[in-house]
Amino acid sequence: MSFQVVAGDRELRLNISGWTAALTLRKEIKIPYTSIEEIRVGKFHFPWTAAIKKTGITTFGYKAGIFMIEDKKYFLAYHNQNEVVILQLKCCEFDHVVFESENPRQLVHEMMRNCPSINLRENAQREDEI
Repeated sequence: MSFQVVAGDRELRLNISGWTAALTLRKEIKIPYTSIEEIRVGKFHFPWTAAIKKTGITTFGYKAGIFMIEDKKYFLAYHNQNEVVILQLKCCEFDHVVFESENPRQLVHEMMRNCPSINLRENAQREDEI
């Protein structure tokens, strides 16, 4: 996947390249830590029947792009739905950002160090939630 996450001092930056950038029409997404309401680590259940793709690609093994799910705007970028970071945002372009990380717990630790007011939800998202 052509996707890199950079945890800066004030914002999380998602650098997108290659086919993922072409298919999502994005090269970068900046998320100020102050916009993050909640972080979840674990599994994300993609609702095949409820998701409307705006841009991107969906296969059984890969999701990348912008989707509307139950009137919420999502940015997705992952291969493994079991190893994702799920951000719930406020006052941002997206309501939720879901992305794969090689070491999601370490990334969340870095984010929490830079913005301790972020709410961390340890439990993975259940399949009946969205």
